[in-house]
Amino acid sequence: MIDSRFLYLLFSTANIDRWNDQIRPVDFTELDKQSHKMIIAWLLGRIEEEENRTHIEWRKLIDYGVCEFMYRAVVTDLKPPVFHHLIRHKKSELDAYVKKELHGITGETVENIFETYLCSDENEIERRVLNAANFLASRWEFGIIYDFHPKAFGVQEIREKIDSEVEDFLDLTGVRRLEMGIKSRNFLETCAMLRFQKRWSKTPRVPQTSVLGHMFFVAVTTYMLSLEYGACNKKIYNNFFTALFHDIAESLTRDIISPVKYGVEGLGELLAEYEKKVVEERLLPMLPPYLREEMGYFIKDEFANKISLNGKIEKVDDVEKMWKQYNKERFNAIDGSLVKAADNIGAFIEAAASIHNGVNPYRLTEAKNGLLRKYESYTIFGIKIGEILKGLEKER
Repeated sequence: MIDSRFLYLLFSTANIDRWNDQIRPVDFTELDKQSHKMIIAWLLGRIEEEENRTHIEWRKLIDYGVCEFMYRAVVTDLKPPVFHHLIRHKKSELDAYVKKELHGITGETVENIFETYLCSDENEIERRVLNAANFLASRWEFGIIYDFHPKAFGVQEIREKIDSEVEDFLDLTGVRRLEMGIKSRNFLETCAMLRFQKRWSKTPRVPQTSVLGHMFFVAVTTYMLSLEYGACNKKIYNNFFTALFHDIAESLTRDIISPVKYGVEGLGELLAEYEKKVVEERLLPMLPPYLREEMGYFIKDEFANKISLNGKIEKVDDVEKMWKQYNKERFNAIDGSLVKAADNIGAFIEAAASIHNGVNPYRLTEAKNGLLRKYESYTIFGIKIGEILKGLEKER
């Protein structure tokens, strides 16, 4: 079972401010940045695959991306220049410290994955894609800071450094496209804007997480749940990116709070139809044509259990079949019900953390208790989701 201490460690990145030594018109958090980075990594990796026939090990890329997130969650107080300096000169000592902090809260499987990541070569294509995505995500944030006050001390130097770092990855087709093109850049811009849409509209919370950060937390939780039950690599890929993109339509529709969505008869169905329309007409056309079908598979009926054979998509109501019969690469399956459980774990920790921090409006308490009741005896793929929620409740 996922350790509640580990989930809270990951969630703590919603409290890590970025660029807090600069004049900022808005706040930037590490959780949001990591989310944007993995979205960029997906786009860069898929372009590299489709246009250059480069072999990307997606399981490895996801493993490494999650490990980098874990690493940053531990070394929270290090500014990027200090962090990179230590990596160059004290990497083994820093690695040992991070491993010590993670020991006992991640489980043996994740510990082994983390060890593999620490021993990996930065020249591996998966690491290069992630590093390129990292600098592109940082540059996007810094662009807002630069435009806000370009004459501030040191700002021009930072801009030149980030630009030079991105330039080191111009051998990647996706990076060149983002430098010159419009459509793919607009897709990433649309995703990035989700950091400005806050979760739990009208409800005070601390930390006040964004839709963008929530999507990544759900993706990592889905990944952990998938590892726990032994999902095949194709499922891990599909589950992770379905979770990462599960709220992407809100970039075009904004979040509709549950009491409104489900309190007005027929509104939920109408909104679902509208979301499908805007996704088809506005979101998918921003992507290269060869990625539109896959993105549609991820985000249409994102909480449905699905398989795809020979281009035909089938929904699967029997969870037992998803677990045992369809846990094979050739079925190209998505465990939508697992993504939904991770989505609710994300909602629970958002509520529980805020209540612990002393901001506990009635709606948060009601939502938290409602999720405890809903999942009290719920088991999926042999995983007791209720026990995870109880652990999160007890930990705080």
